[in-house]
Amino acid sequence: MKKILYIFLGIFTFTSCTDLNENPSSLITTEQFYKTESDALSAVTSVYNAALNNGGLTMYNRLFHLAFEIMSDDAIAGLRVTNADVRSISVLSHSTTNDRVDELWRESYVAISRANIAIERIPQIEMDAALRTRLVNEAKFLRGLLYFNLVRLWGDVPLILQETSSLGKDAIQVSRTQKEEVYQQIIKDLTDAEALPNSFAGSDAGRATAGAAKSILAKVYLTRQEWEKAAAKSLEVINGPYGYDLFENFADVFNVATKNGKEHIFSVQCKSNVNGQGNRLASSATPVGIPGVAAAGTDEPHGSVYALYAAEDKRRDVTFFTSLVSPTTGKEVTFSPRFFKYFDMAQIGNPTESAQNIPVIRFAEILLIYAEALNETGGPTAAAYASINKVRKRAGLANLAGLTKDTFREAIYLERRLELMFEFQRWFDLIRTKRMITDLHKIGKTNAAEKHYLHPIPQREMDLNPKLVQNPGWE
Repeated sequence: MKKILYIFLGIFTFTSCTDLNENPSSLITTEQFYKTESDALSAVTSVYNAALNNGGLTMYNRLFHLAFEIMSDDAIAGLRVTNADVRSISVLSHSTTNDRVDELWRESYVAISRANIAIERIPQIEMDAALRTRLVNEAKFLRGLLYFNLVRLWGDVPLILQETSSLGKDAIQVSRTQKEEVYQQIIKDLTDAEALPNSFAGSDAGRATAGAAKSILAKVYLTRQEWEKAAAKSLEVINGPYGYDLFENFADVFNVATKNGKEHIFSVQCKSNVNGQGNRLASSATPVGIPGVAAAGTDEPHGSVYALYAAEDKRRDVTFFTSLVSPTTGKEVTFSPRFFKYFDMAQIGNPTESAQNIPVIRFAEILLIYAEALNETGGPTAAAYASINKVRKRAGLANLAGLTKDTFREAIYLERRLELMFEFQRWFDLIRTKRMITDLHKIGKTNAAEKHYLHPIPQREMDLNPKLVQNPGWE
């Protein structure tokens, strides 16, 4: 790929005009690259790579946790965290210069730029027509997902839909777009992506599918409180030809041997010891002080969350662990609860190389979206009970019955928290349900204020782009 595009154009980080007098002897330009079917495949692969898992702190591979989930009532910065930006965001005392917030904004627009280039350039390539259409729709799916994350975190954001082909101010200094317009583009991209294949196999397993597009679209409608649309779209997923269902055993959701199984609608694909593509969330599971195990002590569950699970809830001991047999001494060591979902015992000495995938959306969440949407449109119907109780049955819990609309709503909120713990859902749930301030104050994060419903625009972006206006409270 053209590296200048990725650094200057692809990044869509706002900067002033620059006089580039370099004359590189070897450079692949966009005009030279987007010529073959192989080029088209590589272009879309680069979007997946940027959007989901590029190693290190890339978005779903740890950055989401450090950039916003750690602000929630589920997690804290552990004792071993020395990074001031991570510690400050954990207690909501961060500023516009927080490096995690800045990185999340930057990486999001890098990936969006790659998607824009793919969407514009691939239709011009002479290749198999069906594959060409599929690849464009995969890029649209990823662009829709990326903008969905951005609009929930920042509200109005610059909406860029074309390849940036100039370093002029008019091209790279762009105003924020009203979030309603951004949402309409998200819906359009995901609707187009509904034409994707129902499934992929072999080396293509993990690519975006029609079911994934419908699932994220259902979540978009839920977030917008378009309850009837959310219910209808999630029902399309439930009744569709995709073969989705819950694993009988909750642990199989996070089992390396059952990756991309029947419950996994769309996941970040992780590989151990392969070019940094391991799941780095797993490093937060490793407790401090166990001989022969790499110590982390970084991202810890808040002390209150373990107690949310009933003793009979089968999800508790998959979500957390409180003891481990040291591979060096052979002795069991006990400790306070630590996150466990992504811990790969095959990589016990190198937890940042877990091969477990990271769910972006899975079938259990679709069942809960359906139940919540039905409740908001007409109260706890039989179908709503059936949907939530299917999730609870797998967890070993009794069926719910006899609830009011309000108490059913609270039951859904709790079920989402228990089922999706440490899957980057809690912060989004706190802000969409307008419970963020109240719930964070309850657990001692008293800095939480109205301004925290939106992230600050990174100061670096504000300095480089005078057309940006800061979010309220962050001026």
